[in-house]
Amino acid sequence: MTRYRATDRGSADRGTKYLVAILLIHVVLALVYWRCTPFGASPDEGPHGRYVQTLVESRALPVFRAADREGYEFHQPPLYYLMGVPCYLAGRFADMENPAEMARLLSLLLGGLSVAIAYAAVRAAFPEEKAFPLAVAGFVALLPTHVMLSSSVSNDPLAEVVFGLALLVIAGMLANKPNWGGTIGLGLALGIGLLTKTTCVLLFPVAVLAYLLAWQRGMLAARSVVGHLGAAIGISLAIGGWWLIRNQLLYGDPFAMSQFQEAFQETAAKPEYWLSRGLSWGAYFALVGVWTFASFWGVFGHMKVFMPTWVYYGLALISLAVGIGSLRGIARARAKSAANRDLLLVYGVTLVLVLLAFIKFNLSFFQAQGRYLYPALVPISMLWALGFRELLPARLHRFAPHAALAVTLVTQIVALATCIIPKMPYYH
Repeated sequence: MTRYRATDRGSADRGTKYLVAILLIHVVLALVYWRCTPFGASPDEGPHGRYVQTLVESRALPVFRAADREGYEFHQPPLYYLMGVPCYLAGRFADMENPAEMARLLSLLLGGLSVAIAYAAVRAAFPEEKAFPLAVAGFVALLPTHVMLSSSVSNDPLAEVVFGLALLVIAGMLANKPNWGGTIGLGLALGIGLLTKTTCVLLFPVAVLAYLLAWQRGMLAARSVVGHLGAAIGISLAIGGWWLIRNQLLYGDPFAMSQFQEAFQETAAKPEYWLSRGLSWGAYFALVGVWTFASFWGVFGHMKVFMPTWVYYGLALISLAVGIGSLRGIARARAKSAANRDLLLVYGVTLVLVLLAFIKFNLSFFQAQGRYLYPALVPISMLWALGFRELLPARLHRFAPHAALAVTLVTQIVALATCIIPKMPYYH
């Protein structure tokens, strides 16, 4: 028994060292992107930065107005931007041309945190695995578009952290047993989500599903499920409910989405543009799928700077094979235990909800940007690592994490060599 514990502890220590190395690589890459990308050259970075600037200068939350074309992010919940205020002040103290650019440091820290949380969430779901969660962390850390977001002013990294934290808490609850500590943690994550991005509302049905699965397995009585759910939702509303009330009083909409859609009816690209040019709805969504796949991996600037075409073809073939492999891997993992079955269901539902929200958005506007799927990075990266393992014979399973990391690393190198470093003047 002593020998086992020592071996297990040594394996955990190695895992921690590898994770730290992966995090350092992510930070270095993000700093390179930062250096090579002028402020405002990443998606929506200028308006995100203006939100932070407005908080500092007006000392009040901004009001979304359709006529303000530079303030189209003012409908967003305020947490990321409030966290960016000290960064802005530091940038102003350093006499930077655009003090809001210093908020990239906040995104960098949150991007690294999302990598660590993805590792922890998958480790909690599969505690018997050692290298598997490292492949997940490596995927998130090296993914080119994710690195771009970690080096730009955007609330996307904070949304990723919120989703990851919620799934981490749920994984711990379903792998063991729901307790009040977990419920409080989940309520905090949901509340922070309300103050981060509207997409985080999708976590509420995920939380309901998690407690229902706990009840189904006999881990909680029906009355306890109601109590835990009520507590989690109550905590979330205590944290973020004021924002919903403010929006309702100000816009007549708790999420201010109706005002956002009305403001962009005349200026934003919409499906009608493509349909009027002869595309069917099927062809339109095929176009959305192609653009989304490419930008999920790496399209830079304002969706204008692409990697070589062969990279996307290669990634498409690999992703197809990995997707088929992951289906077999899911079947095997589900058969191992009831906890695995429930956790995979929760992660799967999270992915489906994010995907459905993305499809709904593209029914109104042509927004084929893969970053909108990043709230589901934990289940996506899990499927990536799981699929790679199933593609290899059993005797080579130990090499699956290396293969999964190698593909993402090569993609990152190509992105640096063909887009980030040589295209720096293009961003201007």
